[in-house]
This record gives sequence, C-alpha cells and structure tokens, in this order.
Amino acid sequence: MFKFDTHMHFDLYKDKRKVLEQIEHNKSFTITVTNLPDIFNNYQNQFDWTKLKYTRLALGLHPELTNQYYRQIDKFIELLPKTRYIGEVGLDYTTNNLIFKKTQKDIFQQIILECSKFKNKILTIHSRRAEKDVLQLMRGFSGTAILHWYSGSIKNLLEAIERGYYFSVNQQMLLSKSGREIVDSIPIDRMLIESDAPFTKGQELQYDVNFMNDIYHYFKKMRKIDETELSLIFRNNFKDILL
Repeated sequence: MFKFDTHMHFDLYKDKRKVLEQIEHNKSFTITVTNLPDIFNNYQNQFDWTKLKYTRLALGLHPELTNQYYRQIDKFIELLPKTRYIGEVGLDYTTNNLIFKKTQKDIFQQIILECSKFKNKILTIHSRRAEKDVLQLMRGFSGTAILHWYSGSIKNLLEAIERGYYFSVNQQMLLSKSGREIVDSIPIDRMLIESDAPFTKGQELQYDVNFMNDIYHYFKKMRKIDETELSLIFRNNFKDILL
C-alpha cells in the first residue's frame, strides 16, 4: 500500500516530534499544513526538515484566521520562496459577516497572485460553502491545486475537474451520503488521500497513518480495483503533483 497524506496539521498535536517520527517510520509521504505564516516560520526553524525524507511543511494562512491576522499576508509573501507547498489557504463562508468574507477574498486573491509568479506551487485549498468564489479567484492560476475535503456542489466539482484540479479525500467523508456522492464523482486519477488530522474521527488525540486503510477499502469495493493497482494509481497521482 502506498502511504501518503496530503493534508494534516502536525503542529496541533502535543507531541509534534512523535508525529513526525511516526510519519518517517511508516514512510508515508505527508504534507503538513500550517494555519499562519508565523507558525510555519516557527516550525521551519525548530525542526531540521532536510533530515525528513517523507515530510514537507506547507506555508498557510487559514481563511478563518484572516480577519484577525490579515497583516500576516506580508509575512506570507516574504516566506513564499522557502517552500513549494502552500496550505491551508482558501475561503470559508460559514460566517455571515460580509466584511470578514471580503477580507478572506482579498487575502486569497493576493495568495493566488503571488503563488502564480512561481509557477510550481502546490496549494491545498479550503473551500467550505465558498467553492464558487474559490473557483472564480483561481481562474488562470498556473500551479497545482488540491481541493481539500471538498463539500460543495457537483456542478462546481465538475468545473474543478475540467480545470485539472485534484481532490484530497478523508475517511470521514465516507461516513455520510453527501460525502460519498462527492467522492464517487471524482475520477480516480484526480484523487488524493488526506487525514485532516486532528479534525477527523480517530485522529483527535493521536495521529495514526493507518487512517487510509478505510479509504483503500472503500475504493477497492466501489471502483472494483485491487489494492496493487489502486496503490499504483495513488502513487502516480501523488507523483504527478510533484512534477
């Protein structure tokens, strides 16, 4: 089984070093996202990432924090040359505050603009109740886009597929009818795996790379693909985003 996790928050666990050691021990290729540039900068300096073969640190500015930390966009731009991996970024419209929504859009628009200058950035994107505006703001983006835990309409999902975007799915999406409908609508060659730990069931207190067993099992059953072939497909998908 090819092990990988394109979206998890190692920094939200108490024993962060233990999480990184588990990832490396299990040879699970992992993108560890952050929620603020200051957090990215802190952990970039705290750990020797050159010694971690399977783990990459992503630079993030979470949409739910932009209202309070909007000034960190300058820090984000300053740190941008230090990594190819960007996340968690995007929009979150669970708020009804129009000023907050505008701040999110302004910040995300700047992120897209700055990332497009580099051509090779890999973005893991939050789009809860905001997928239409996410797609609008990303029009013309020249890097790689991964829609993390997508929960929007099938119409917007199909537009994202047409643009060549990827989707990272987690085990919790498989627990609801609406989640399964979304997962079943994604072509297997655009599929990636995430845990979104510690925000998913079973990952709250301790990170466990075996979360992906349920996802493999689901696809083997629903897509009628054996584990060897499925592992190869996932490996190729992951390699594609790193080219």
